[in-house]
Amino acid sequence: MNRYQDLIDRMDKWENGHLVVDGSGVLKLQRKSDDEIVTIHRDSKIEVFNENRFEKHSYETLLTVTDEDGYPAYAGHYTRVK
Repeated sequence: MNRYQDLIDRMDKWENGHLVVDGSGVLKLQRKSDDEIVTIHRDSKIEVFNENRFEKHSYETLLTVTDEDGYPAYAGHYTRVK
């Protein structure tokens, strides 16, 4: 993600960073601004950067979708939360 997108996200009041899928069924965000890991609330608006664009996903989808090896498919992706 480039610095211009970071600036736009901040101006639009998004928190951004990398998605953490906790093994206990909780989504977290490792914030880019200070590296702190914060819990994402179930009613938050969540967008994950995938293939050069942001995609909206539900909390449940991000918890349950896995890759071919069984790992959370979106863990580690650049994510923004509002």
